[in-house]
Amino acid sequence: MEQKTILVVDDEPFFREEIVAFLNNATFTKRGWRVESAAGGEEALARLEQASYDVMLLDINMPGLDGMDVLRLMHEKHLLERTYVIMLSAYGVYENVVAAMRGGAKDFVNKSEPLDQWIVRIERGFEWQELRRRKQQAEEELRLLAREVGHDIGGASYFVLTQRVQALSTRVAGDAECERSIEVIQQILARIKRLADDLGHVAVALDGSETWRWEPLDLHRMLERLVQEFSYGHPDVTVAREWDEDIPPVHGSRAQLERAFHNLLTNAGRAMSDGGTLTLRTRQEAPLPSQGGGGWVAVDIEDTGVGIPPDTQEKIFRIGFSDWRNGQKGSGLGLYVARRNIENHGGHIEVASAVGEGTTVTVRLPTQPEQ
Repeated sequence: MEQKTILVVDDEPFFREEIVAFLNNATFTKRGWRVESAAGGEEALARLEQASYDVMLLDINMPGLDGMDVLRLMHEKHLLERTYVIMLSAYGVYENVVAAMRGGAKDFVNKSEPLDQWIVRIERGFEWQELRRRKQQAEEELRLLAREVGHDIGGASYFVLTQRVQALSTRVAGDAECERSIEVIQQILARIKRLADDLGHVAVALDGSETWRWEPLDLHRMLERLVQEFSYGHPDVTVAREWDEDIPPVHGSRAQLERAFHNLLTNAGRAMSDGGTLTLRTRQEAPLPSQGGGGWVAVDIEDTGVGIPPDTQEKIFRIGFSDWRNGQKGSGLGLYVARRNIENHGGHIEVASAVGEGTTVTVRLPTQPEQ
């Protein structure tokens, strides 16, 4: 039977031991439950960094690092996404519930509730873990498929085909019909190569074990380089910059974030095939009081293109979706990669658009809290 792990975190020895004893009885051990405990936030974080726990029962009010501090530090250390956190409090007031949920907890229970009523919440956490594992398995299978297919069609196969087409083009020179056929084949090969490249980016975005070189990044410098590349390919588009000069560095993978913003700029360019204005805007956004941390950096990518219909906006970041009415159809992978890479950094993307007026894509990335 697969083992299911629970970590109980509470500074009151009697209460902590009572919970552990209750969850360690024969009924639950037969289900594969294994229960451990920690006497405070510091010990809990040390345990979480050494091992994964399916469910954590975390007291809000503790000396030293309290429950909200633990949630914040779990978020910073990328530990929240692998543990189902149930907050405990003797003060089950609404404010505590809201603060805990905004901080990343999945559930909340009042200490005064009978212990047998906690079981439903713990089992809900195990179900969440099972769904998470299935999602990870599906993503891993997709990653392997994307990597293998992308490598195959974008590597030796593409090289051999382009060489053969090039050889044929010299033999049919002067034959208008054959030259046109060669041109069509070359266009198809170019699209296949772009698809292979996009599949490679999908594989990297889905690789949870990928070790990226995370570093402080100057967003303005990164965006400036990408905009220069954008301008070469879109000479009819005017670029306007509205920089907030006090933007702090963000911590992350240069390759991942460059690919995300590159894909978003490419998308904006396709929407303005007849020219227009691209506005890049940056600003700081403070966190909510309950969130702690260092706040957010927001980047707006605003175009004056064809716009996106309301019923389409929620679909554009899905794999395979591509619906460009101006005839410039993409692979259907670029925006998915952009969203995934931003989410890999703890950020998120929002879209606001009106048909015939343009689109604004807003990227929010977390900044590091001041030490």
